[in-house]
Amino acid sequence: MRKTYYALFATILAMGIGLGIMYLEFWRDTGIKLPEDVTMESVSGENYSFQDMEPKVRLVEFFYAKCPDVCPLTTQRMMHLKKQFEEDGIFHDEVEFISITIDPENDTKQDLTDYMRRHGIKQNEGWIFLRGSLEDTEKVAEPFRFLFNDNGTDFITHTSFSYLLNEDNQLVEKFPMGEGFNKEEISNRIIGMID
Repeated sequence: MRKTYYALFATILAMGIGLGIMYLEFWRDTGIKLPEDVTMESVSGENYSFQDMEPKVRLVEFFYAKCPDVCPLTTQRMMHLKKQFEEDGIFHDEVEFISITIDPENDTKQDLTDYMRRHGIKQNEGWIFLRGSLEDTEKVAEPFRFLFNDNGTDFITHTSFSYLLNEDNQLVEKFPMGEGFNKEEISNRIIGMID
């Protein structure tokens, strides 16, 4: 009889832990959105206010220009998505990409422009590269729990996720950066949101 109670207790405990993990992984992200009281600067020098954005599906990437691995690989894969969405006629009008530097003290507008050029990205065509103060960058990253730390070297340690937002700028899903950035999965998810 005791074994039955222990087995029942262990099962209930395991279910509780599983539900807790599901909550932390999925439900706690609902309602997360870009802070509306932040204005950043685009590489063309224009102010970009999160409060004044037109309703679009957005893919948000946090990166820095000197990143040696996941950032450029993610940007490259986003470029492939951009080309596909342009062919589908949805890029810029219905889908927008936002890349925000997490190293605003070192990533100048020229550094960001050079980064864009290396990846074949042109200004003002539905993919916006932004920089702001470190305080504003942290304020934008914090709701998404995107963590980054300059450890005093040329490399910044950071969370490796990109974020899909709906037309209300609310987080819908997060995707791994780098090798885990699955273009087909993200494409299907975005197209499903605008159909």
